[in-house]
Amino acid sequence: MRTPIAYTFLFNLMIIFILIVFAFMAGTMSYYKAFKVNNRMVHAIEKFEGFNNESKLEIEIFLGSLSYKSDGINCAETYKGMHLVHQGTTYSYCIYIDPEKPKSGQYYNYGVLTYMSIDLPLVNLINFPVFTRTNEIYKFTNT
Repeated sequence: MRTPIAYTFLFNLMIIFILIVFAFMAGTMSYYKAFKVNNRMVHAIEKFEGFNNESKLEIEIFLGSLSYKSDGINCAETYKGMHLVHQGTTYSYCIYIDPEKPKSGQYYNYGVLTYMSIDLPLVNLINFPVFTRTNEIYKFTNT
């Protein structure tokens, strides 16, 4: 009679192990997707030397092609000492700018905030923020 009980216990351990492995894989995939989105958004901002209409259009096209989720997340006015420049309307992302840069305002940085979303059946939707800063972008003037 002990054999069926031992097999049931072993079977339960295998199920728990498989659930943990799949949860870890789902989290890793979600983080990879959020990091990929951040990287492409930072690339668009650096390519067009700041957040403007061209970089916004490239960001929106990329997010549409990637099927990035829109969860209706509201952005805070400040995040890590940076001020909000733009909040995505169609997709959930926030663009921030660093107001106080050294070198007498010749350079500035942007920050991109996206969210890693994990949708679990029992826990519902969990969002983790993923934040990335751009390199220093030279501030050109019309002189």
